[in-house]
Amino acid sequence: MLPGHGLVEERGRSVDFSLKCIKAKRIPIIVTVVITALIITIIALAARKPFPCPGCPPHVTAACPSGWVGYRGKCYYFSKTEGNWNNSQSHCSSFNASLASIDSLPELDFMLRYKGVPYHWIGLQREQGEGQPWKWTNSTIFNNLFQVRGEGQCAYLDEYGVSSSRCYSERYFICKQTPPPFCISHWLP
Repeated sequence: MLPGHGLVEERGRSVDFSLKCIKAKRIPIIVTVVITALIITIIALAARKPFPCPGCPPHVTAACPSGWVGYRGKCYYFSKTEGNWNNSQSHCSSFNASLASIDSLPELDFMLRYKGVPYHWIGLQREQGEGQPWKWTNSTIFNNLFQVRGEGQCAYLDEYGVSSSRCYSERYFICKQTPPPFCISHWLP
């Protein structure tokens, strides 16, 4: 071997080894930077709210009148005064509503919780006589979703559920209406 020649060869190998180490260290750093940039981009896109497109259907929502309570797209009025069943229905009609019908057990639970202690008329009535069916104010026959206790002709909510009594008794009442839809300002035609 020539003097000094082995040293040059060793230095060349040393330089090659150093370059390989530097290149090997750069790859994980580059991969980390790329992955971090992708994660930030994904988070930014996920957090961004989409803009409504001009071709989208209008967003329709409903609002209940002042003093009414909204529940599942319907409005309910829990009266502060008492009346017999017929006067209570007339009062509801003056609001473009009717005495409340009950379409589901969750709706019944909502009314029982919200009404408080006083008894409230609902829109369920039957004709006098043995075996007469219960009907809602819209003449739909009651589907026996819940038990109606008592022998009366008009139904009301008490602390336990639904009971019945003579229609001339004075009670508070619950009106129910479907509110008219309205457009939010940026969707007005």
